[in-house]
Amino acid sequence: MATSRLERIGTIFSRMEALLKQGAIKVDDRPLWYDIYKAFPPIVEPKFARPPPENKTIRPILYKEDVVRAKFHAKGHGISTNLLVPSGETQTKRLLQKYEALKSEGVAEDEIIEKSVTAVSKERPEFEKEENVRVNKESATAQVLEGADIKNIFNDK
Repeated sequence: MATSRLERIGTIFSRMEALLKQGAIKVDDRPLWYDIYKAFPPIVEPKFARPPPENKTIRPILYKEDVVRAKFHAKGHGISTNLLVPSGETQTKRLLQKYEALKSEGVAEDEIIEKSVTAVSKERPEFEKEENVRVNKESATAQVLEGADIKNIFNDK
């Protein structure tokens, strides 16, 4: 069986179909992928004898915002996003807007990053600040953490 070349004959789907048709595998024991493959067959049959696809070069896609983001990260400014805040405006978006505003005002390129980071950190909305984040006291996690004694967690009781 180790020298078998059956993978070159047909596809996995055609062999599974034959096993189901002959009764070697029960219908209830068929793999999950079988029904999905049958409902959504590939455009090109994945056969062993098919020639490999052409290697097409991938065009580099860079937006002007990517360059600005790279400048922020190169200077060591982490751009974080609070996923608990339902507003659609992220800190990155505000940084980019402030960067463009300072650039249009004619601020020197070296100072733009520092000024935009300080401006965005000052204008953080109140609901994003850590002290105003509301914790649901009724949640199971909050109740478990309330009774946990982290300092003595490994001591015998």
